[in-house]
Amino acid sequence: MVREENVKLMSRIAIYEKQKGRTEIPMHCFYKADYVRLHALKSIVYATITFVFIAALVILYRLDDILSNILKYDYKKLVIGIMVAYAIWVFVYWLIARILYAKRYEESRSNIIIYNHNLKKLQEEAEKDVVRTKGGVVIDDDFVDF
Repeated sequence: MVREENVKLMSRIAIYEKQKGRTEIPMHCFYKADYVRLHALKSIVYATITFVFIAALVILYRLDDILSNILKYDYKKLVIGIMVAYAIWVFVYWLIARILYAKRYEESRSNIIIYNHNLKKLQEEAEKDVVRTKGGVVIDDDFVDF
């Protein structure tokens, strides 16, 4: 027998799974610290790729100046400057990623709690229906078989 309450519950669950659930359900397979660390590590990799790309563009843009003054540069200072710029770039990128992903995880926590509560309620209703169809009696969420 189809019950209106179960249909509403299943609809809420399905809507959540289709919309926000696609990103939030896999997110909560991790502990918060692990989720944030994983995405911060990915961000460091992306920051490195971006830095190399930007550095290559700067080198290409200034190639004429670089080639004309190739013997005049202090390469030790240049390498240290590039390393400091890279360290600052990666640190800022990492810090923003940690803050962003921690905030996303916390914001999705309430939705996941509601989703899990709805799933549990639906499962309890299904178990009660199974008991009723087998001829048992449900008393205060306990099964009594005659």
